[in-house]
Parts: sequence; C-alpha cells; structure tokens
Amino acid sequence: MYLRNCWYVAGHAEEATVKPLGRIFLDEPVVIFRTETGTLVAMDDRCPHRLAPLHKGTVCGEQIQCPYHGLRFSPAGMCTATPSGDRPPARARLKTYPLVERHEMLWIWMGEASLADASLIPDFSRLTEDDADWLSGYLYVRGNYQLAVDNLLDLSHIEFLHPMLASPIARAHSQLEQEGDTVHFTSTLPDDKPLALALTMNPRLAPHGKTVMRERWEVPSLVFLSVEYYSATGDWYIPSGHFLTPETATTTHYFLRSGQTVDKYNAQMTEAFKSGSLHIFATEDIPMIEAQQKNIGAIDLMDHHPAILRTDAAAVRARRVLSRRIKEENSPVYTAVEAQQGQ
Repeated sequence: MYLRNCWYVAGHAEEATVKPLGRIFLDEPVVIFRTETGTLVAMDDRCPHRLAPLHKGTVCGEQIQCPYHGLRFSPAGMCTATPSGDRPPARARLKTYPLVERHEMLWIWMGEASLADASLIPDFSRLTEDDADWLSGYLYVRGNYQLAVDNLLDLSHIEFLHPMLASPIARAHSQLEQEGDTVHFTSTLPDDKPLALALTMNPRLAPHGKTVMRERWEVPSLVFLSVEYYSATGDWYIPSGHFLTPETATTTHYFLRSGQTVDKYNAQMTEAFKSGSLHIFATEDIPMIEAQQKNIGAIDLMDHHPAILRTDAAAVRARRVLSRRIKEENSPVYTAVEAQQGQ
C-alpha cells in the first residue's frame, strides 16, 4: 500500500517547535518537536506505559514528557525518567524516525532508519529562491493520496472543475518524459488561448499569450508545478510545490508551498493569493477527490479498470513507477539486501 523507504513531507519547517505536533503518517502516529537546543525529533506518539499521546505532553530541555504519568524520553526514544524514580523498564522505549529540514519543509523517513539518506531528498530548492513571496498552506483530504496526485498531474480538469479559470487545458499540446523514476509533463496552450488566472493576477499583461505548465513528479507523491504565461507586455509565473503524504489508505495530508511573483513586496496581494488558492483547493478539488473516494471504496482506483484518456498520461506513468517501487521494496531480494545493510 505504501512505499516506506523514501522521504515524505511531514510538515512545514515552521511547524516544528518546542510545542509537540502530532500527526499520523502511513497509519503510524508520530510526534514531531524541536528540543530546546533546536534538535529535530520524530518518534512514536504513543507512550509505552499507557499509550497516551505524547503530542499532548511537554518538551523539557532535550526530552519530551508524557502528559499522563510524566515519563520522559530522549530524542533517541529511550525513557530517561519515571514518576517513581525507578529504573525505566526495558520496554519503555519508542521508535524514532529520521527527520530532516530542507527547502523549508520537514522530511520524514518512515521505513528502515539505517537506509535513510538525506541526499535522496528531491531538489525543491526552487521553492526558496528570492524572486517570490512564499506562502505555506495545509489541507486535509478524506481521500487516497494517489487520487490527489492524479488531480495535480491531469490539469485538464481545470476547464470544468474550476470554471472561473476557464482554460481549455484539455486541448493543450503535451509532452511526457521520464528520467529514472522522475516523471516530467509539460502542457502548452497556444497564444490564442489566454490563461484567465494570469490576467486576473496581473491585468497589465496582454490578453493573448502563451501558457506553459511544467510538472515534475517525484517518488512517492511529490509534485513541482510551474504555471507560466508569456505575453507581449510581460511574463507571469507561479512556482509551487505540492506534497501529498498518506495519513491512512483513505486520508491524506496535503502540504502546499507556492510563490506570489507579481509583487513580492505586496503582503496584501500575497495573502489574497494564498486565501484564493486554498479556497479553490478546499471547495472544488478536495470535494471532488473525496466524492471519488466514496465511489472507489476500499480498493485501488486501477482495480476498477477505469477508462484512460490522453490527458491521464502523467498520472498513469507516476502510478506505474510507484507500484513498481512498492513491489520491489516488498520483494524477497530487496528484503535480504535491506537486512544486510541494516547489520
């Protein structure tokens, strides 16, 4: 169901503070926090004593204290103190997860910790460059994470699901490429099909221009999307990162980072752009994904043998790559190599 030996996004970097944060990833409850000296920690969110949620506890120096009986745990997951002062029992220890801060995001490794390699974190440094006023957002989706990825990789829905944007992307010229396990998809609208969103954001642009949408999908569910508009009176673009992390088989954490490039020093415009973007996703995309999930039920979308359109090319390719990676991870050969590397 999930690829575990890879990097998922666990949140925005600003969310990791001395106030513990509790989230579920891949069906596993995790608590995230920074110690008072700034060390990033991710560990099992269940105290081994009575399974109380640690995210309701308190960070005390370099440790986290359970809110129920005061047991304390080090960043390595070892119990360092009990309410009685006795030596902690051997079972009073917690699973920890590699957690890295990069590109203003928190990256978590849910698989075998010995295989975690920070150099494998995909390059999303574009989302930190100084040409935009960056905004961060979070959405909760009651649907499978791959449905949310499908929604991003098939932008032909914009014409129908987002009528205010009114862009005939389904008839755009498209190009699909694959580099290793990375999928690239580019859609180009001709000059006589202006992008309504660009003209709304910047009315000074000429009403006829070329629109290019570039997408890059990375294992397991990470999408970089750049929407670009080129006209005689100027250019306009939106760079954005979309990070879909499964909570369960039917619920998803959706982390968004996007840049406002029209006037990076205009805080009012940035706030309007953020609220508008999140509103569109929350009121149009997510309800459709959740409605899909209800119809699909407990099995995978592809097990329904859906009709495939030309515009599904990128989404289908990404699903195939992910399916292959999951099968490889769970194969006896992979398991043996993993066990050997873990020794």
